Amino acid sequence: MSELGLSGKTAVVTAGTGPVGRAVCEAFAKHGARVAVCDRDGDAALSYAGMLREQGADAEGFLVDFGMRAKLAGACEAIVKRFGTIDVLINNENASLLPQERLPLHAFDMVRCEAIINQGVKSFFTFSKLCMRDMALRKSGSVVNITSVRGLIPVPGQTPVVAVSAAVIGMTKMWGVELRDEHIRVNAIAAGITAGELDLSAKTPEEKQRKFTHLAIRRPVGPEELAAAALFLASDTAAYITGAVLPVDGGLSAGYVRSF
Repeated sequence: MSELGLSGKTAVVTAGTGPVGRAVCEAFAKHGARVAVCDRDGDAALSYAGMLREQGADAEGFLVDFGMRAKLAGACEAIVKRFGTIDVLINNENASLLPQERLPLHAFDMVRCEAIINQGVKSFFTFSKLCMRDMALRKSGSVVNITSVRGLIPVPGQTPVVAVSAAVIGMTKMWGVELRDEHIRVNAIAAGITAGELDLSAKTPEEKQRKFTHLAIRRPVGPEELAAAALFLASDTAAYITGAVLPVDGGLSAGYVRSF
């Protein structure tokens, strides 16, 4: 537990009640971190934080809705008031598109597109800035942005999601360099196909299996695997890593390897 350097630190986890968010919260709690479970469903955040407390963790739930940007400052202030500091930020808020919403650029609904970009870029930037303000004052902190491999390898029909993921990757690299004097490390995880995404886009076992034909590891990435990557990047073990993007994608971004 001690070698990771997370004991007693406050970890803020957005989308904290989803499968990945829960795995991240549990991983940090097991290594002694205090956990701020943040979610657009405030009741779910409170309930899950209560479960973590029953397991011995110091946790609290907070309503953090990226669709309500004006209220993000108040949420951040509430977290600092409850825990005293923000040491780690795990940005886990990700947009997704249902299969019927995946359309070519000329057919894409602009209202839906703007909502995804506003939340995935503008609110992401706002909340990150607010959380890192506390880190900057103390000249210490770590940020891990969990985004999609779509930011590295575009997928047709998903322009706003690709745009958001690419923007998050760009900001990760920029902040990793820009915040050097504040001693804030910023890294990202480019997540591959998750089980949830697979269930949305494929209905039969055959359709699901076809999704993995171009992967070296032919299965979806598990929430615990993404949590383990976030734990590593946020910890003292990764003290010399900043501005990096770690693909956790089963080899997807490495390329489609085949014989000709």
